[in-house]
Amino acid sequence: MNTKNFSTFLIVTLTLLAVSTSLFFLTTSYGSEKNESVYQKINKEDRITYLVIGDSIGRGSGAETPDKRWFSLLETKMKQHHGVHMKGTYLVQSGATALEGLYKLQNEKTLDQVQLIFIVFGENDRKYMTERDFGILYESLIRQSKAKYPAAEIITITESSLTFNNFAEKIKTISSHYKASNADMRPVFENSGKTIKELTRDQIHPNGAGYSLYADTLYQLIEKNRKSGKTIAQLETPINPESEDLLLHQNRNITSEKGFYYKNGFQTSNKAGSSVEYQFNGNLIGVKLLRGPDGGFVDVYIDGKFTAKMNTWWPFYRERIQYIKNGLAEGSHTIRFEVTGEKAASNQTDSAYFRVSSLLTGNFVN
Repeated sequence: MNTKNFSTFLIVTLTLLAVSTSLFFLTTSYGSEKNESVYQKINKEDRITYLVIGDSIGRGSGAETPDKRWFSLLETKMKQHHGVHMKGTYLVQSGATALEGLYKLQNEKTLDQVQLIFIVFGENDRKYMTERDFGILYESLIRQSKAKYPAAEIITITESSLTFNNFAEKIKTISSHYKASNADMRPVFENSGKTIKELTRDQIHPNGAGYSLYADTLYQLIEKNRKSGKTIAQLETPINPESEDLLLHQNRNITSEKGFYYKNGFQTSNKAGSSVEYQFNGNLIGVKLLRGPDGGFVDVYIDGKFTAKMNTWWPFYRERIQYIKNGLAEGSHTIRFEVTGEKAASNQTDSAYFRVSSLLTGNFVN
């Protein structure tokens, strides 16, 4: 090989080696950064991506301005004390239960990176389900959050307004089992030296002062975990076997209807006595419906037996998922929605509508 060819060969070889080395370090760096915990990210003053799955308190309802929501205040604290930028994604809805959170999680596109997940439910759940049903759904939510984002730490928040201690104990027990951190805001509010009126907009939703307590508590919890070298939440053997593989499915299998018509994606009626019936298989049943200012009451019958009376009023139009019942026997079932014609006290319109798009069913043995 002459000198010229050798020089060309050497240049090409060194160039390829340099590119390979660069790619190796880029790949190694990216992969390791992607799997770093939130606490390692803070130590490196690196960016944190977080996810909130929750209800109205999860979305910061009640704050006078956007910058007074709990997650906005937490972002500010992390920036001030650690130079860490936090960016959030929010699977939140006012009035939501853990069922709606689970459905949103299952149907939301997987994010590239999530180092921290906040789960905020309980206050609404206690209105619709037993503590056992809540426990199954809440555990399913933690399990599927961890399965979808294995590198994420999970922090559960027990809402300051939750007066049902059995629900709070479920949150605490399930969180502990999965080594998730729990921030119980009830004693924080009680020991703040301020009244509920001073800390909330409406006795339920915190105002800016209340959310400041949320942010302080969460920051202190994260700092405690960081300094102690805490291991992030783990995917453990389920407490409730029903929680292990709970997948939710939509069902539009209408078997009969009387007095309903289809409009904008919903079976619709405001006539008292009108009804729509579906057939489904599953142990758990919920419904996807449109709530709004002209919403009314509907009676729900499962397999011919009265099960619940549902109120579909809401201050604005919003598609919602509402829990109905859990623990149904294996096999086929029917569910019938019968419009009563009754209006909620807050309904100031001349109508009492019921609009349903589909069922939401899940399979597991009670």
